[in-house]
Amino acid sequence: MFKKVGVWIGVIIVGVMASSVSYAQEKPEQGPAIYESPTIKNLSQLYWALSKFKPNENGKIDDIYIDNFLFINECSLYQEFSDNEFEWINIRESARNFLEENKSDFPLRFKYTQPLRLAEYDLESQTFDVWEPYKINGIRRFEILAEDLFEDICNQPAKYAIEGYPKGLFAEMNRPFTLETIKTPPEIAEIYIKEKMEGIAITPRKKEEKYDLRDAYLVMKIRFFSYQEDVRSIDYVKLTKVLAVLESYEIYGDQDKTLLLFSENFKRKKKHSNMEEELKKRYQERLKKQMEKKKKALQEPQESAPIQ
Repeated sequence: MFKKVGVWIGVIIVGVMASSVSYAQEKPEQGPAIYESPTIKNLSQLYWALSKFKPNENGKIDDIYIDNFLFINECSLYQEFSDNEFEWINIRESARNFLEENKSDFPLRFKYTQPLRLAEYDLESQTFDVWEPYKINGIRRFEILAEDLFEDICNQPAKYAIEGYPKGLFAEMNRPFTLETIKTPPEIAEIYIKEKMEGIAITPRKKEEKYDLRDAYLVMKIRFFSYQEDVRSIDYVKLTKVLAVLESYEIYGDQDKTLLLFSENFKRKKKHSNMEEELKKRYQERLKKQMEKKKKALQEPQESAPIQ
């Protein structure tokens, strides 16, 4: 009976876990890169991809790291079987084998969003100044916290750490990053400025008040390539130090990331296929139509409220 249960559980764990990383196995070999959000689950997979966990003196990775991976990624399985030693040992070993064989398919690329505020727009140079408190000047290290940092994991309160799986990264880039101005076409800048003033009853008299209305969002697309060590904590959040490459970044004028103000790609340029070029052309045409539609809507006179 025990052997049958063990085999059955092994099939379940491999099947369930394989489905959780199917995106990595199914993505085209030369297709566009996929950048994951820094959730606790995705970070747990990143740690395996970076070979964070090393074998002990017995040549095996400690059980607690296998168990906690299942705790994060397969909560229902963990809750159902972790208290039964006879069944759990089979699940753990199936998971251990799965992780060793499939960790190279786990995500290394992530996207990190940081809020900005923009200052004056210069028509001559066609650039926005980044408002002084939000300027980035030669920074190489970024603290990236899990987006679901304050959410409970598998019914465990968010304030508790999960051994081996810090809920944030201390990312050190391969080169310093500076962001003091962004180049934006006048027609896009005009839409952005008008949208930020929409619904504002009183025109801000101070520049600081105006700039505070001009929210923007920096999306950094990063590839991590080396685990270093677990480092200091922020409040109750422990961070893992990793080395990273900034592959590209985009700046949007809205939280939904529909109004693109600027983008830059640091990846080596390569010749695109005819299909990629066609898709890129269609996207640019669609974006242009969206911008024209937004501009037209902003230019239409607003109806006055009826006098009571």
